[in-house]
Amino acid sequence: MKWPLRNLLNPVVTRSLLYGANSFDVEYVLKKIDAIKTMSGKEVKRVWFEEWENKASKYLEYAQNAENKGFDISAEKYYELVAQCYYASYMINTDDIDKKKEVYKNLEKYYKKSIAFRRTKVEYVEIPVPELGDIKLPAYIHYPDDGNGTSYPCAVTYSGVGSCKEELEILASPLIERGVAVIAVDMPGTGAALFDFDAKCNGVHIEAAIKAINSFAEKKENIDPSRIANYGLCMGGGYAFHASTLRKETKCCVSLFPLFTNIADMGSVPVWMKKGKWVLYQHGTADADDYYGGMKVLEKGELSCDFLLVHSADDNWMDTDASLSLLDNAKGYKECLQVEDKPAYVSEETIMHAMPVGEQYHWVKHIASDFIAERLLK
Repeated sequence: MKWPLRNLLNPVVTRSLLYGANSFDVEYVLKKIDAIKTMSGKEVKRVWFEEWENKASKYLEYAQNAENKGFDISAEKYYELVAQCYYASYMINTDDIDKKKEVYKNLEKYYKKSIAFRRTKVEYVEIPVPELGDIKLPAYIHYPDDGNGTSYPCAVTYSGVGSCKEELEILASPLIERGVAVIAVDMPGTGAALFDFDAKCNGVHIEAAIKAINSFAEKKENIDPSRIANYGLCMGGGYAFHASTLRKETKCCVSLFPLFTNIADMGSVPVWMKKGKWVLYQHGTADADDYYGGMKVLEKGELSCDFLLVHSADDNWMDTDASLSLLDNAKGYKECLQVEDKPAYVSEETIMHAMPVGEQYHWVKHIASDFIAERLLK
């Protein structure tokens, strides 16, 4: 009988591959996991962190050599590989907050090294959130060119809890190719917003953050306020929807497998997503009723702009009725794409909310990006 330990890592593997981790590197690390003799969560985490660190060190050496020789294309790609190794490492669940922060800081560091070599401009900004005092939201603005334009169409991209602005590269890339600028932002409870500014994933912080992002995008001197879209996946799909209800001038909204934690089937959400030091650190509260009650603010409002919903009947957190309920609050033009493909990375214990659509993102991204580009580039 095959030891099913690697199956328990399916959610980690899926997100790592979705972001861009090399599939052969993933399989190499999984074989190291298979070689563990005792079923120990501590040992699994040790091996996972250690093997991805080894991979990252190898690619970092190649990156530095390429940079020293002026091989900018190779330097960009190797630093990107380093960042992807740290991203895969970051995906595993652990209550060691210091380790989480250390891994994220390496991800952030080498992602910045990579984008510095790009031919298109990526601008780092920190978006102030006046309602939350000194809290700011670190973000990247990806331009489709050298950034010297004066009136860019722009999509604001949102990710969910446990994610980061670096992950939003997957949403940004196909839009940049189509001539659309992209703001990729760390929401409260994610990335540098969490580690550097202690912004928490709760209703108060998220609502204030969305308002601040709307205001920032609208007032940025080189962004056309009449051509702004909102685009998100997972919880970010819910954020994008809510952001579009708050700003009626929004041109369009795309939600990929949106997650509203207060209407999802919480019985299907794994314990490690609801309890533990890492969850407490992200949410800022151990009181589930307080947390989910506060998140209800995201349900409010009606959507008037064009809307694309992408979901799956195999989503075991947001069932079909819950996903389609978003369409009831979308009063303008709307389209719905239900992904029929069954998830490949799945076991009885580990099928996850993001898998059914996330695994199909390689083709879904073009439909979603075309929907946005058609409306912003007219």
